[in-house]
Amino acid sequence: MSFSANCKVAVICAAVLLFLRAHGQKNRTTDKFIFRVGVDPPCCVETSAAPIKEAVQACYEQREHALYNCRVHAFIFVTVSNNTYCVDPKASWLPTRLKKLAARGINCTVL
Repeated sequence: MSFSANCKVAVICAAVLLFLRAHGQKNRTTDKFIFRVGVDPPCCVETSAAPIKEAVQACYEQREHALYNCRVHAFIFVTVSNNTYCVDPKASWLPTRLKKLAARGINCTVL
């Protein structure tokens, strides 16, 4: 390959990488949660008290200011269909749901 062709390939690769990185940082929003995509570990920027109807396969507790740019206290539920919900810790239904999850062996991991 010539130098010019190598340069073009490098520029295209860099553009694709920049696009993918920017795409991964975009906030995804629904009526149930706002969740930072592409952040490891996951980060909730807003919570909801709406009940989660789906079966939960994993639970995390995000403490306020525990992670960079994660300023809210939230419980993060990952469902069997791989949806992620940011739950308000003050949600009235949450203690009951956490007990049911614990009975199934699912305990919330503190981030």
